[in-house]
Order: sequence, then C-alpha cells, then structure tokens
Amino acid sequence: MKKKNSILVSIAIIIIVIMGGYALYPHSLEDVVSSEERLYVLHHFHDVEDGEPILEFKEYEFEKGSEEAVKIREILGGYTYHRGLRILSWENDLGISGEGHFLQLLSGSNALSSGGTGEILLNSRIYSVDYWGRKNNRALLKEILDVLK
Repeated sequence: MKKKNSILVSIAIIIIVIMGGYALYPHSLEDVVSSEERLYVLHHFHDVEDGEPILEFKEYEFEKGSEEAVKIREILGGYTYHRGLRILSWENDLGISGEGHFLQLLSGSNALSSGGTGEILLNSRIYSVDYWGRKNNRALLKEILDVLK
C-alpha cells in the first residue's frame, strides 16, 4: 500500500512540475508583430477632466518594414509573456490601468491587446507580461506610445 501511495505522489509531483514549467515558460512578444505583414495599431485613451469624460481613439497603419513597425517589433522583443495561472481558467477579461491607455496591435493573424494591467490578451487568451507584470506592461505601453507620437 505504501508503495502504491508513493507512486501516486510521485506522479502528482511530476504533473505539477510539468504544468508549472508549461505555465511559466517565457515567450518573446517580438513574434506577435510579423515582419512580413502590415501593422495596425489602435490607441484608446480615456480620462475625466472637470467632470467631463475625455475619449480619444487613434488608428495607425504601418507598412511592413516601416521605421515604426520595426521599432515596435524591437520594443516587443524586449518583453516576454507566459501563460501563468490563467491556463486553469477560460476567463479572458482584460482591464485597463488607471492611466487610461489601451492599445491593440494587429499584424497578420495575431492580435494583441494591452491595458497596462500586467496582462495582455493575445489571440483571445490572457497571458502575463514578463514576471513582474504591471510595472513591465506599463513600460511596454509607454515605449509603444512614444513611437506613435
């Protein structure tokens, strides 16, 4: 009986280690923007000033190989994403940080959405940005917004 229990415990530990490795393995965000496709960026901004809502929507289209598309791809290359514990959930709600910026990047068959919350929506699935989430995701948003100015 002890042998059977130790085998079950060993199998459970192996499964947990494999799932943990799968959930925390980093992937580069650089591959989200194809170097062979156009890049579309949608920037949503909202705020409240003097009790009145401010809503701004800007759309950008960059040809493949353009200076902006290459720069955004390089910026994304400095960040990773991983599945995290959200792999156990089918929930795909993505919030917006208090800074009011929300970006969507569309390139080829990939769609990335970010609201600066530490998580991104990539092709309809939620992922965590790097391992320090919110701080790095806000830095990512800032760098991309600097390119769009």
